[in-house]
Amino acid sequence: MDPFSYHPWIEGFCAFVTGACIGSFVNVCVYRIPLNRSVVTPGSHCAACGAPIAWYHNIPIISWPLLHGRAACCGTYIDIRYWLVEIGMAFLFMAIWLNYGATDPVEAIIYAGMITGITIACLIDLDHYIIPDRFSLGGCVAGFVACAIHPSLMGQKTALQGFSWSLASAIIGALTLLAVAWVGTMLFKKEAMGMGDVKFLAAMCAFLGGTSITWILPLSALIGSILGLSLIYWQRGAWGTRIPYGPFLGLAAILWLFGGSQIMYGYWEHVGHIWHESTGPMVEERMIDPGAH
Repeated sequence: MDPFSYHPWIEGFCAFVTGACIGSFVNVCVYRIPLNRSVVTPGSHCAACGAPIAWYHNIPIISWPLLHGRAACCGTYIDIRYWLVEIGMAFLFMAIWLNYGATDPVEAIIYAGMITGITIACLIDLDHYIIPDRFSLGGCVAGFVACAIHPSLMGQKTALQGFSWSLASAIIGALTLLAVAWVGTMLFKKEAMGMGDVKFLAAMCAFLGGTSITWILPLSALIGSILGLSLIYWQRGAWGTRIPYGPFLGLAAILWLFGGSQIMYGYWEHVGHIWHESTGPMVEERMIDPGAH
């Protein structure tokens, strides 16, 4: 048996390890960025007592269960979310590589970077109800650059075409969600959505294209509605319970990469086929008898 036949899974394992390390960095960003602290210096340290964390106590995925969820320096409980982010990013990176790496490694790397930014932005939104501009406006710029460097992200061949389509997609995404927010404000007589969400969707569309809106908006609204109603029921909350919308947008965008695009393209092709079948006889009739009404 050819040992090289296993290389996709070896590469997938390398992507898994890389994702775990990136997940550890994501945790640092989520904690420090809202506090306006550097994500580089100082090095990893305990948030409770400030003691430096030794490298062998800071191994992604492995250290948390080995330390039983406690800091080695002072015994403070470490939220399980840190571990879940590390393992979640590991599986996401592996899935991205196995789905896109074999056919287009550059595309896989770009999408991995996009997912990293989405994850940081969503977790900060969960904690602080804000999406920093570096992940929304900065994400737009990153999308423009990525599509100029790799135009096939937009289905184009030249850098100018890739950039133009990315820019147009970001504008379409922002205007669409802005219109939805305006309608919601009119209906509920209060701000229905923050501008951070509008800019966040624009950034994702800059990478994924304008057609992704047909998936991201309905699915994020569905997920948000289900979760919102569940929280109201279980916590006996009120209809005014505040829930950040960014994580739903981010989740829908990630799912677009793992089958959502195929589902929507297949759906629109099916709709187009039905439309063609329904209008075909009328078109043929008019061609035979131009005077028919």
